[in-house]
Formats: sequence, structure tokens, C-alpha cells
Amino acid sequence: RVLQLLNALLDVTEAEAGLMRLQRRPTDIARMASELADAYAMTAEEKAIVVQVDAPRPVEAEVDPVRLRQVVANLLDNAIKYTPQGGRVCVEVRKDGDVPVVRVRDSGPGVPVEEQAKVWTRLYRGDRSRGQRGLGLGLSVVKAVVEAHGGSVSVSNNPGGGALFEVRLNWPTIQ
Repeated sequence: RVLQLLNALLDVTEAEAGLMRLQRRPTDIARMASELADAYAMTAEEKAIVVQVDAPRPVEAEVDPVRLRQVVANLLDNAIKYTPQGGRVCVEVRKDGDVPVVRVRDSGPGVPVEEQAKVWTRLYRGDRSRGQRGLGLGLSVVKAVVEAHGGSVSVSNNPGGGALFEVRLNWPTIQ
């Protein structure tokens, strides 16, 4: 656990300093999202959570697949962790123009508005998350990796409840 913490802190520090080395190569982000949803299926089933992937066509971009997998896995893990029994999680992958966009929605409690800017901070744990497993680094790693790719990440609440995390890579897709 200490090694995990140190590695995550190093990742965030490298990315924030502009030193994170990315091994970019053509990657189908839609396929990656589907593979990760499959990998988390058992965890979701334990809580009777339905995980849906909405990625009707390939979305290829030059990204670091290992790092981007880390981003989507962290968002998916959090969505499942904070969604109550019998809830839903949806991972959507689309192109907005030629920009890849990944959205992770859940039917959990959402993120309080006053905490939305803070969740990206290293070691931050909101009131609702203190009873959950984790180090308080997952979302800071997400932000650092996405920004190392020249992108942005945001959080908001769905009108019907639950959180919505959106990753915009701002890295043109491969045609």
C-alpha cells in the first residue's frame, strides 16, 4: 500500500512538472473502455450494478494506452465504489469533432458542488469517501495523466442524480 502511494505521488509530481513520459501510439479508446468494463464486471456484479459501455464505433487517437487505461480504470473504479447496490454506471466514448471524449456516469450520490474543485487535489478525501477504501490519489492521477496528454477533465452532477466525469483529450483522433 505504501509503494502504491509513493508510485501514485511520483506519477502526479512528474505530470505536474511536465516530466511524465508518454509512450503514444494509435489506440482505440472505445475498445479500451469495453475491455475495462469487462475487467470490472465481477466487482460490479457483487453490488448488482449494471455497467454499460456506449461506444458504437472506434475512437482511435495517439495516446499512451497504459496511462489512459489508468485514467479510465480509476474513473470506473470510483463510479462502481460510490454507486449503491442495484445502480448503473455508463462509460461513453465519442468524438467531439476530432477530439476524443470519455464520459463516466453513475447513479450514486454525486459529488457535492463545494467538493468538485477539491477532488483533484492529492490526498483529498471528501466526507462521503472517508469510509471507502482508497488513498485519495486516484482523481489527482487522472487529472495529471489527462493534462500530460494535453487534455482536461471535469466533474459535475447528472440532473437525475449521480456524478459525471468527462475527459477531453484535445488530441486529434486518427482518421
